[in-house]
Amino acid sequence: AGMTIEQNLEPVALSIDLRVQHIVRNELAAAMQRYQAIAAGAVVLNVKTGEVLAMSSLPDYDPNIPAQALEKDRMNRMSAGTYEMGSTFKAFTTAMALDSGLVGMNDTFDATRPLRIAGHTINDFHGKHRVLTVPEIFIYSSNIATARMADMVGVEQHREFLTRIGLLSRLSTELPEVKTPVQPHEWKKINSITISFGHGVATTPLQTAVAAAALMNGGKLIPPTFLPRTEEEANAVAVQVVKPQTSDQMRQLMEMNVAKGSGRRAEVEGFRVGGKTGTAEKVVNGRYSTNVRFNAFLSAFPIDDPEYVVLVIVDEPKPAEGQHSATAGLNAAPTVKAIIRRSASILGVRPTFGDDATALLESY
Repeated sequence: AGMTIEQNLEPVALSIDLRVQHIVRNELAAAMQRYQAIAAGAVVLNVKTGEVLAMSSLPDYDPNIPAQALEKDRMNRMSAGTYEMGSTFKAFTTAMALDSGLVGMNDTFDATRPLRIAGHTINDFHGKHRVLTVPEIFIYSSNIATARMADMVGVEQHREFLTRIGLLSRLSTELPEVKTPVQPHEWKKINSITISFGHGVATTPLQTAVAAAALMNGGKLIPPTFLPRTEEEANAVAVQVVKPQTSDQMRQLMEMNVAKGSGRRAEVEGFRVGGKTGTAEKVVNGRYSTNVRFNAFLSAFPIDDPEYVVLVIVDEPKPAEGQHSATAGLNAAPTVKAIIRRSASILGVRPTFGDDATALLESY
């Protein structure tokens, strides 16, 4: 019964799967410890219905001690925190370029030398210093070539595309604590260039996962929900935001990136995972800091016909024991792997077997 009213209240069913929710929180707690991070968060989203199966943000608080909720860093970062999402944004830039029809998968862009624009120099982190194909741009995560793709599409279309896939407006969902993304008041060419690789727009991790789901499910943007929803109900509220062909191409790129790119540590045997890393420098005292990072890994599985998007964020990680660096491929990606490895079977995703019919499934 309700506490303050006479009549009985019907129990509310949620889309949350308590088993997956437990796994997500458990793996985030382990990651925070392993990487000595100040915070971590994750969401597991059904790409065909928009249902949130699990979402967690650490440090959280004990509901029995509500005052804890007001302490610093204990907010729900997934929907009430905005971040520059770094290279995970390259997925949206690449999708935009392919969807515009101006760029094809076999096209090449020159990343031989840094790009100079409006007094700024755009560099690559691990540059190849050569001309790159579109898949290479994605796998090597080239800022220079991604910027050139955005430049080809143009500033107005870039802003329109990010608006269309829901990254620039406040997300509409049942949660009260939803922050509005931060974008430049006026977009100039330099804004479009830096936003192409995830600096200059701050958005919530939840809406990043929702936009990514549209790139994975055939191009439909489905508002997220924390209540049960069928595919029919989802299709009734879905908006086609990119062509089905663009979605197919993005799945290929995400799959290649886990097979041989920065996402290798997210590979889960038997479950085909695709993904994109993002290691964003954080602003400290008004400047981008090279050693204070906000990391993310944006993934989907099974990548041949995605059912779930899993996004993990790790805030200010330190290198794990025995490692010298703390890029997203070394912390956010293995956390995604751990979540998928433990929850895939609960989510009803069957492992695939190799050509020689031997099981690829890891023992738990």
